[in-house]
Amino acid sequence: MNVSKGTKLIETIKSILIVVLFLFTILLLTLFWGSKPFQTLIGDEIQAAEAMALHETFQPDRIEVCFGGDSYTVIREGFSVMADCFRTFSANKNLSIEEIAAERYAEVMEQPSIKAVFDYYVPFSTICEIYGIDRIAGADSVDALSEFGYSSIYDDRMYIFDKKTYKYFRVVGDSNNCFKALVSQIAAAESGSATYVTLAYIGGEIDNRTLCPISSFESDIYDVPYYQEDHPEQADRASSAVRGFFSDNFDFVRRIEEESGTVIYMYGYGRIVVIARSDGTLEFKMEDDERPAVQLKYLEAFERANAFIAVHGAFETKNGVPLVPYIKEVILNPDDKKGFRFIFGASINGSRIYYQAGAPVIVDVTGGKVTYYKRDMINVDAVELKSADDGAREVFSAINIVANNLEYIRSVLAKRRAIDNEGISFEALAEQIECFDYGYLRPDNNEGILEASWIVTISGIEFYFGLDDGYPRGYSSFRLRI
Repeated sequence: MNVSKGTKLIETIKSILIVVLFLFTILLLTLFWGSKPFQTLIGDEIQAAEAMALHETFQPDRIEVCFGGDSYTVIREGFSVMADCFRTFSANKNLSIEEIAAERYAEVMEQPSIKAVFDYYVPFSTICEIYGIDRIAGADSVDALSEFGYSSIYDDRMYIFDKKTYKYFRVVGDSNNCFKALVSQIAAAESGSATYVTLAYIGGEIDNRTLCPISSFESDIYDVPYYQEDHPEQADRASSAVRGFFSDNFDFVRRIEEESGTVIYMYGYGRIVVIARSDGTLEFKMEDDERPAVQLKYLEAFERANAFIAVHGAFETKNGVPLVPYIKEVILNPDDKKGFRFIFGASINGSRIYYQAGAPVIVDVTGGKVTYYKRDMINVDAVELKSADDGAREVFSAINIVANNLEYIRSVLAKRRAIDNEGISFEALAEQIECFDYGYLRPDNNEGILEASWIVTISGIEFYFGLDDGYPRGYSSFRLRI
């Protein structure tokens, strides 16, 4: 049977149109399932008014004030005074940095002095950039700013300890009366503050300058209930917190609900995964693409993480008291990927909340973008917090905590391979104590109670004890529990 040329032409056009439509469909799917829609969520253009202010976030964990004669106190506030003095000091353009011996550093800081202590990793150059401190000759030899101090016996220098390289430095310049405010701060701290001494002062055979509170120590924090956030899907609708990760493309997101109540959302064949767990945590994961990784500097990476946190709820709570964020730890090259892991803690009414497992917020910035985010925030009711406040009372002795729980601490350290044997002496164990603190413990039992606790850090492990009775309440090897 003969087929006309016109019919052949029509069939040819149809075939071409089918091919074109097929290719166009593939193109659309590529655009929808590719990474481009998410760049608006994690790229440079993210801006949010509620992002953490750098000056408020990059604060020391504590400020140690020495009055001389092995008499100390510990305060949380006042770093802005130190930064202002150093900024004024740096403006004379005659500063230089030189390395000194550890013994010389200890000798100077045992005089009336003040020292900011950073337990998390932060480059010295980052602090200088944030606080407007002028560039100093020789500053490239300092990496981490672990301690930053001033001694009143010298008016022409400040001191730095870099724990990453374990080196000590002094910054020397012209004496221009730049530190009057710090002298006043040292004097003011002596009035009404709790007294601390070094562990070396308590036991003559203990070689440890860690500070420990002595005599009567009072606290006004008590156990208080808390409530978890609720992110899993309810009534067939995802929460706004979950939808925020997918912009306008939620129709293309696959949803999987587990028997436990946890809901998993996947986009782009699993390249983007958001997990709304039944325990209240929210987790975001993004696979690395094959493009060359962009290497960000510390502060650039932090600002990327900061913007991402702000877009996805910041540290706001639905009904609870305000939670104040702080940097708990910064890990370089997490999971062998070039970049940073920023781990944030939170405090209420000036007291820190210690998580036995995890942290309120964890963010990985690798390859120039956010590749991991976990939110585990809690709500503390303001009325319940106020009703739990029964005024200041004397609490269990900090130093007696270690002595009374020696066998327990030994067994945990041996289990975690932090010591070679369980027969270690009290003095040898005390030399491994890194910090005493008190605050709220969020235990891993998920019973909804923040417990007023002593926190004693030994060989990188946080031990928790009842603030009133000194009984063990658990421990956490933090890096191993992320």
